[in-house]
Amino acid sequence: MPSVSRRSSNTERLSAMRRYAGRFALVVASTLLGLVILEVCVRVLMPQNPEFYDSSKIIRLSSTVPRLPENIPNGRNESYVGVPIRINSLGLRGPEISIPKEPHTVRIVGVGDSITFGYGIAQENTFLSLLQTKLNQSSDQGQRYEVVNAGVEGTGLDYYFHFLKTEAPKLQPDIVLVNLCLNDIAVYSETGGKSERPVGKSSDRLVRRTSEFLLKHSQLYIALYMRLKSLLYGLGLLDINKIQGYNFLPLEPSSPRQEKAWESSLQLLSKIDELARRDHYRLVIVVFPMEMQLSADALRLYREQFHVRISAEAQSGVPQKRLHEFGDERGIPVVDLLPAFRTADSGKLYLRNKVISLDPIHPSQLGNRIAADEIYRSLECDESRSSNNVARPGRHASCS
Repeated sequence: MPSVSRRSSNTERLSAMRRYAGRFALVVASTLLGLVILEVCVRVLMPQNPEFYDSSKIIRLSSTVPRLPENIPNGRNESYVGVPIRINSLGLRGPEISIPKEPHTVRIVGVGDSITFGYGIAQENTFLSLLQTKLNQSSDQGQRYEVVNAGVEGTGLDYYFHFLKTEAPKLQPDIVLVNLCLNDIAVYSETGGKSERPVGKSSDRLVRRTSEFLLKHSQLYIALYMRLKSLLYGLGLLDINKIQGYNFLPLEPSSPRQEKAWESSLQLLSKIDELARRDHYRLVIVVFPMEMQLSADALRLYREQFHVRISAEAQSGVPQKRLHEFGDERGIPVVDLLPAFRTADSGKLYLRNKVISLDPIHPSQLGNRIAADEIYRSLECDESRSSNNVARPGRHASCS
């Protein structure tokens, strides 16, 4: 009798397992069918642009060591983050330029990351393009200014150093603008090569690759992408503090890791200064603030809604002061955009569009215009000029 009872019990368990498996399969099939129907509806009723987030046509990893992101020469994407992107044959955003440069041309080269590149901003509205227009409108007859955009998304001081060492000399710059966002303050390798970026868990890499695949193949996912990310940040299911590109370390409370990042970053800036002295061009550091530095309301928004782990003293401007001290020690002009951004703050200085509701890093078209105005003032405010008639940049504070 016991054996019969056990057989009966096993049979009941197997039957229950089959029922649960059948129900699970039905739920999965229903969910997949629903997603397919939604995908078709999106494609028919509100079609999305598969190229909107696709950077693969314009950016790649270099094939040589150090393997850093670089623009693809002659790359094109007609609607990347809503604007057309065109890379010239030298891997620079914008029109072709002459090599060697034309006579009576003052060439300014801007290096930086996605801020300099102009993420979500049309070429003619980037701060470098606006700066070129302002300089040429006020230049002496016979002298022409050419401002070259050498920005590359997803890069840092390691790339800036590498580019200035290997590629900049052939551009013959008279002035180089190193455009820093505070997320450039990070730990880099001692050789100035590839940044020591966190590799991340295998599950994180799987999620990232799945997301990249869906962005290329699912219009439903494209339509929901930014809203989904914001929801996951808000619920704490995604940690924005660990997302590559969102480095808030300089605004976090003091720590050994933060100090190591400053030491590493200033060492690379010193090497960049040595290149400038070797190649005889003027070096200017431009510092872009993050939105949470502009006001108490902005700070509270990012801390409460997105759980950004930053110090209550984030608005003190300590990172900018530290860069000013570095510039003073080495005689490098530093253009700090924080005061001008605070003065003009109306909640519209950072990128917003139909899919991006909040962005603490990338300036809007208005933010780009303010940056161009401040850099222009800095380049013009020094009354003296060098022997080749190139404007000598000076700190804006000294011109007040």
